[in-house]
Amino acid sequence: MKLALVIALLLRASFAFCTEAPQVAITERSFSFGKVVRGAKVEHTYVIRNEGTAPLRFERVRMTSPLRLERAPVAIGPGHSANFLFALDTSKIRGEFEGVVLLTFNDPKSAEIELDFTGKVVEAIEISPFPAFVVAALRGEPREASLEIINHEPQPLRILAIEHSKERFTTRLQTVEDGQRYRLSLILNPNGPMGKNVDMVVVRTSSAAFPELKIKAATWLKERVHTFPDVVDMGALRMHDIQASPTLLTQSAQTLMIYQVNGTQLEVIVRTDIAGLKLTAEPGPKGDRYQITVTLQKDKITPGPIKGNIFIQTNDPQFPSLTVPVTGSIIGP
Repeated sequence: MKLALVIALLLRASFAFCTEAPQVAITERSFSFGKVVRGAKVEHTYVIRNEGTAPLRFERVRMTSPLRLERAPVAIGPGHSANFLFALDTSKIRGEFEGVVLLTFNDPKSAEIELDFTGKVVEAIEISPFPAFVVAALRGEPREASLEIINHEPQPLRILAIEHSKERFTTRLQTVEDGQRYRLSLILNPNGPMGKNVDMVVVRTSSAAFPELKIKAATWLKERVHTFPDVVDMGALRMHDIQASPTLLTQSAQTLMIYQVNGTQLEVIVRTDIAGLKLTAEPGPKGDRYQITVTLQKDKITPGPIKGNIFIQTNDPQFPSLTVPVTGSIIGP
């Protein structure tokens, strides 16, 4: 009887010993530092708890640069918690930061845990949502876009001057919060030069660190009858690949759209001066557009550059003709 009792106690102890294991637990897996000025140091502590019955050993860390692990324990005892301190130097970061931390432990069921470390890093003088205007409109149609200049420096910010060409657009500055926040608007000239253009708006400020802010202004003034895109690019194709794959030229076909704003009976005739280029025109269901499928013909192309134009004749008396350049190349033999 005594021998049986001893054996039972030994088996129970052995079983308990075999089932002892660490168990990693964490309540916060994601941290966002919000918005900070570039150059600031951001720190955050993740708390790791061991809910197992054996020591939880910290084995390895991997993380998105320039995140650093500042402090961590070697092991965490059963029923205890420990701090893992991470720091981020934002001096080389601009915009959104999406950091990931991977911590490896000796937990047999959850050896690696993933943590998020995210936020946005802005300049001391921030241009929101981004330092660019993008404005497109039809001729005669008023259109404008706005952005904000936000001051994060301790001293008030003054806008001293705004410089740009006035052929395509004008600008308007409004004070949202004196010395701290300004709204800058770009007003497209509805009767300016047709087509796409990229200009630069230069904002002179009182900031010693940022005396000059440069903002791109991408504008596009479209006529009532216009195409999209304004240039057809057939890309670069190898003659060997064309010969080996019969469907390659069909797959590389390009689409050219012709629009007549508020039109109902648009008619077009298309032609090209490029040998080996096939144009297939298909009217839209509402009569205000045409779709042109541009395809290279295998038996008519030769190695060399693809350079020429697509010529479009319309029944619109104000816009009877349009010309669209075509580019590309056939690499051979």
